[in-house]
Formats: sequence, structure tokens, C-alpha cells
Amino acid sequence: MHRRGFLAAGLATILVSERAIAQMKMDDMPGMDMGGHAGHDMGSAPQGAAVLPEGEALRELPLLANEASTPGLFKAKLTAQSATVRFAEGLETPILGYNGTSPGPLIEAVEGDRVEITFANRIANEASTIHWHGMPVPADQDGNPMDPVATGTDRTYSFDLPEGSAGSYWYHPHAHGKTAEQVYRGLAGAFVVKPKVDPIPTSYGDTVLVFTDLRLATDGTLPDNTMTDLMNGRVGDHVLVNGQKNPALTVPFGTKRRFRFYNATNARFLRLAFDGAAMTIIGTDGGLLEAPVAADDILLSPAERLELIVSFEKPGRATLNTLDYDRGWMGAGRPADAGLTLFTVNVSETPAEPVPPLPDRLRPIALLGAPAVSRRFVFTETMAMNASGMEMGFLINGAAFDMNRVDIVAKAGEVELWEIVNKADMDHPFHVHGTQFQVVEHERDGRASKPAYLAWKDTVNVARGETVRLLLRQDRPGPRMYHCHILEHEQLGMMGMVDVRA
Repeated sequence: MHRRGFLAAGLATILVSERAIAQMKMDDMPGMDMGGHAGHDMGSAPQGAAVLPEGEALRELPLLANEASTPGLFKAKLTAQSATVRFAEGLETPILGYNGTSPGPLIEAVEGDRVEITFANRIANEASTIHWHGMPVPADQDGNPMDPVATGTDRTYSFDLPEGSAGSYWYHPHAHGKTAEQVYRGLAGAFVVKPKVDPIPTSYGDTVLVFTDLRLATDGTLPDNTMTDLMNGRVGDHVLVNGQKNPALTVPFGTKRRFRFYNATNARFLRLAFDGAAMTIIGTDGGLLEAPVAADDILLSPAERLELIVSFEKPGRATLNTLDYDRGWMGAGRPADAGLTLFTVNVSETPAEPVPPLPDRLRPIALLGAPAVSRRFVFTETMAMNASGMEMGFLINGAAFDMNRVDIVAKAGEVELWEIVNKADMDHPFHVHGTQFQVVEHERDGRASKPAYLAWKDTVNVARGETVRLLLRQDRPGPRMYHCHILEHEQLGMMGMVDVRA
């Protein structure tokens, strides 16, 4: 039976578990209300919901201090632990934080640096890891789910940042069966690798904006995932920017500002536009583009990043707003998340000091060569009845993730063509560990198109009914994951493993 047929018959007996075709008993599942939070207009608070303050001055993320005195070495400690924050007046919210904060501290290093970060897992009764999302690290330093850090123990991650690796990366847990919960409870942070010579004028600044997703219960706690969350991925009631709701920034008119946008949510797709300011894309997941590209709006699927120059050319208010994007939704209650104001820039009457123009060329990007191997990955969702109820699955090539199974074997240094085919009923952002890739083609309804620009990417949205073709090369041997970055889908099986061999 097709998924919609099951939905029409009712969802009260769906069973889910860690595997894509796996089970969780109903009495273990909080919030069996299928609509849950999702049906209301998230531009206004639902009845009885907490009200978050808006318009406070944008907080810069705390910078993780470098403890090393040796040039070229970045050494620090990150502790994952319980913390308490106040999102709404009068409510204390227990979260998980890195060094007590969410988002975690901003890490800044320079290409060519040696990085040594000790991770202390102080999460009660749970293993965790730190996955250095998008970063060119060895497989045994990648924080993959086969390499857990037990509660109460420490692990030092050590790696070198090669020349040419400057970009907007991030870090988050990748613990088997716990990734989704640990992230929505607060564990995520930005990691910026700076180039030795930056073509973007320093007068443009460099402002990191991390988008996270928050759902608060009336008592200030973070509710557990509902059945709707398991099917669609968790979408909360508030989008936060650096932990704040609609923070504000004041700039003089004529300002050109460099922003790094991070979608660190579990499952929220962010189609964004600035009302009152012009956007120019200068970089993606893996660093700068070859040349700037003007954009009226942008789409950030979960885990994607973009670097932008935003020009504030007239006094007044410029707002970053959400636009409608239909990424597909199982069941009732698709979130009405268009029309939200996420960030406000107050542009003063005072003119800015003159700044240099944005360069016409930013850096060269070498095209990956002809592929030696072609592979095909098909995304599907499944539902089936059994004696105890209904099973749901999120699969790649018909299989759920198995910690003990190698799905494909690749050769280090060899270029491959990957064809990602989405036969499911919702979009799935696709992420590959250990490398950056180049998207070469999108195909939908029999029509193929090229990307708007050449870029290094580690995450790409694959819309429902779409095929995305990409070129990649893994240069470091060892096991690497590939998966949907809707974290609930990854956790329910939409993940595989490639063993890269020398």
C-alpha cells in the first residue's frame, strides 16, 4: 500500500525504532497527537505557549580560546554537559550545551593549523561524539557513530587543516541512535577556517549567524519528539539566531556586511530573503565561490551553509524573512513557517565609511576529472503492516543503516560520479563525510539542469522526485558515512557507510 493509503487509514499504530524498518512501542512515545505543534502559525505563539523576547541586540557567539602558545597550533577543550538557559521570561530551560552554551563556542582557526580539541562527554548516561561536519579530517578523527565517547570520558580529536580548506564548517554529535535528540537539545557549533590571504575586504566584517530550532513546553522544558517529528523531522515553534529570537543589529547606511549562515536545525528548510537589502552569495559549505553571485532569495536545507555579502544601501529597517517552501510533509499539520522575521538590521541615517569593492574573482575552483566509478543511491520511504502494527522506514537502496555493514568500497584518490535519486515523498538533504563534492546536474520530470554556480559542497538538498548527480573524491582511507541530514531520518536508517581504501 502507498504511504498516503496508510495515512488515510490512521497512524495510531505506527511503530518506529533505531533501524529504518524498526519499532518503538506506543507507550514509550510521547506526544502521540499527530498534528502536535505543527499546525499553528509559527509567526505567532500558540495559546499557552511561551513568548520569547525579540529585538534584543545580536549576540556574537563566544569564541573558543586557543590554549596553545605555539604558532600554527589550535588547542582547546569542549565539554558536552547539561546547562540551563532562559529563552522566555520566568522559564528556566534545561538543555545540553558545549561549554555551557548553545550554540556552542565559535571555533576559529587558519588553514595550515594543527587542531587538538579534547572532548569531555559529561552527558548523563549517554555516549556522544563530535563530528567535524564537512571538514577534511582523517576517518578516525571524524566522530562517526562507530567511534563513541562514553559518558564521563574524554577524547582528543587531532587533525591538520590543509591549505585551501578555508570554509564555514560546523560541529555536532553523531552518536548512534542519539544524534537527533542531542542536537535539538542544544549541541551544535560553528567552526570557521580562515584563509591565510582573504580576498574579502576586512572592512566587511565577518558575522556568523547560526539558525537553530526551538520547541518549548509551557513549563520551559524541551518536549520529546512526537510521531510527527519522527516521520518528518523535528520542526519547532521558534527559529533562533545565535540563540535569540529575531535579534537586531544596527549599521550605518552604505554598509556591506559579510555573513555566514548556518542551518543547524534538525529538519527545518529555510528559504530566506532580505527585505530592504541586496544579497550576494560568495561561498558555500566548502568555502568561497569562483565569483560572486547575486541572489534574490536563498534556500538552506538542514546542515547547509552559505557566505553572503549583504548591502544596506538605504536608511530604515531591513529584515531577514522566511519564504514558503514545500519540502513535502507526512500527515496533517504542515508547518506554516513562511513570513517569519528571523533577524532585523536597523540601518541608520549615518553614512558608512567608504569600503573597497567586492572583487570580481574570489578564488579558482578546479573541476574534478572524469569519474572512474559511477554509483546510484535511491531514497525511499516505506510503510508496511505486521502483527504488532505498522512499520515505517527511511531507506537508501532498499536498506536501513547497519553499524556492522559496509555498503560500498571506494578507492582513495579516485573520482566517482554519485547519482542520488529521491523516490520518496519529501525532500532529503544528502551529506557525505570526509570530503567536499561538486554538484554537476539536477534532473526532475525528465529535464536536466546545471547548478547556478560551481561550488564545493558537503550537503545538497535532493527534492522529492529529483535526481542529483555529483562528483566526489575521497582522499583519506577509512570508514565514512553518507546520509540524509534530517536527523530523525538518519537515525531511522537513511544512512550508509563507504569504506575508503588506499
